[in-house]
Amino acid sequence: MPGLAELFETNRIIVLTIYGEVFFVLGLAVALQSLKRSALPLARPLPWLAGFGIVHGFHEWGYLFIPIQSGYLPLEATELLLVVQLLMKGVSYALLLQFGVELLAAVTRVPVLGRLRLLPAAALLAWGGATLVLSAAVSPYQPSAEPWLQDGRIGEALANIGAGLPVGDVLARWMLALPGSALAAWGLLANAREVSPAARPPVVGGLRVGAIAFGLYAVVGGIISQPAPFPPASVLNSAGVMDLLGIPIEVIRSATGLVIVVAIILAMDLFEQETDRALAEARRRELLLRERERIGRDLHDGIIQSIYAAGLHLEEASAALDPDDAAPRARIRTVLEELERISGDIRRMIFDLRSASLEALDPEEIVRGVADQLRANTLVSLDLRVTGSPRPRLSPEQAEELRQLVHEAFSNILRHARASRVTVRLASTRRRLALEISDDGIGFDPQAFEAELEAGRSQGLPNLRRRAQLLGAELVVRSAPGHGTSLSLTMPLPGTGRRNDASSQARREG
Repeated sequence: MPGLAELFETNRIIVLTIYGEVFFVLGLAVALQSLKRSALPLARPLPWLAGFGIVHGFHEWGYLFIPIQSGYLPLEATELLLVVQLLMKGVSYALLLQFGVELLAAVTRVPVLGRLRLLPAAALLAWGGATLVLSAAVSPYQPSAEPWLQDGRIGEALANIGAGLPVGDVLARWMLALPGSALAAWGLLANAREVSPAARPPVVGGLRVGAIAFGLYAVVGGIISQPAPFPPASVLNSAGVMDLLGIPIEVIRSATGLVIVVAIILAMDLFEQETDRALAEARRRELLLRERERIGRDLHDGIIQSIYAAGLHLEEASAALDPDDAAPRARIRTVLEELERISGDIRRMIFDLRSASLEALDPEEIVRGVADQLRANTLVSLDLRVTGSPRPRLSPEQAEELRQLVHEAFSNILRHARASRVTVRLASTRRRLALEISDDGIGFDPQAFEAELEAGRSQGLPNLRRRAQLLGAELVVRSAPGHGTSLSLTMPLPGTGRRNDASSQARREG
């Protein structure tokens, strides 16, 4: 197919550019996902895959840039660039092998795989040693063996280096790329089986297609190498593929890499599902706490007050009895004691409802716990700073309302702010607690926003204000279009301020 071969040869710059871009995009997309924290087994090995894609992309671009630079650089510098490019190939394939090992160790839980985590580093060292030894034992490099590298002074540089580059290419593919691709395919299939009961079909399909693509890459990227004067590279090589199909092997590898990119991107929707489940769980938890709060309020304002009123009527009836009627008075006292016991039981139930989900009454732990959820499920950068001593302890009611307020504030940021960074400042004294949450998002026009509030089209800020009132706190929200939003909360600590007075009054009335 001379016409097709000539077409690809004429447009080799485009082919090499696309080849490098495919793997670089793979590495970049995976690297962005790796910034998120996740409990999924697939998440931990992803940085190794990202490293493979980025390093391999730069390695492939070397075929494009080194010939250009060879026209300006000394011959020794060109030779050094070629050696560095070969080292990048070995490192990229070692990262792929590490990804395969880590993926299988995380998914299959085979004990022996956990002990093989040092295998890629050992294989990389073995590859380097084998390249040095074998390149000295085979015939020198023949410029006609690799037509893609014969422009300018590249052929002379390759001839000076000797057989090191073709030997290194062959050994890198057989010792690193082939097992790395095979293990990655195995690991992705194991992931597909594990997540298939709960994951959406595109995720499972992406994992399976990715496994097939890695299996194909094990052949085109792991077995087929550039020509070398020893088997199997002397028979099964890129020149043979070019003669047989009229298509450079780089085109086939690029197509395979593109399939891997699409498959991995589809599979990474699994992390979005995890985030959706976390947000749904947070919402369910919030609704549960609100329901507990409502039940507690109904118990306090309804049943306890009714019991208290019934007790007053019994006391009035007891006072109206004849002093000599000892038996009725005793019965009334028994009923009053039983009503007091029931009232105490209900008060304890109210306390349990309000504090059942609060393991810590320390405001720093409360804020940090909500902040950790934000870090775990988004790409938003969060900076939390805590000052003040000693660390205060909140009442159960204050702890619950503070946690809900912080959660509401973070939810508003995620839904509306389009922020990339959130700053949280928590400061305390013996009498007051100050909390400031600011973001670098799009902000809003306060006047226009107040109009939306009056029209009932927004509930986020009213919810924050209601929770601040329950805390007896002062809430100030500042914002401007394009300048982010800042929320400042100042609240009294237990034993001080209006909140304590209100709580005391409520207890007296209860």
